[in-house]
Amino acid sequence: FRKLTVEENVMAILETLEKMPSDKALYVHHKRIPVFLLSELKDRNFDYRIKEPGNSEVYMLIFKS
Repeated sequence: FRKLTVEENVMAILETLEKMPSDKALYVHHKRIPVFLLSELKDRNFDYRIKEPGNSEVYMLIFKS
């Protein structure tokens, strides 16, 4: 088991979204807001909601716009 880099995380999320049916959503748990991902989501017509309940805890729900 190895920890993924930020770039690897972003790529894994984008690959999952490409395969995901348009009526589904992806739930992601991060330590911080993945800023690099946000512009990619917009470019690919995805929307998202972010919740930050505490330090080093970010939840995202990503879905097709």
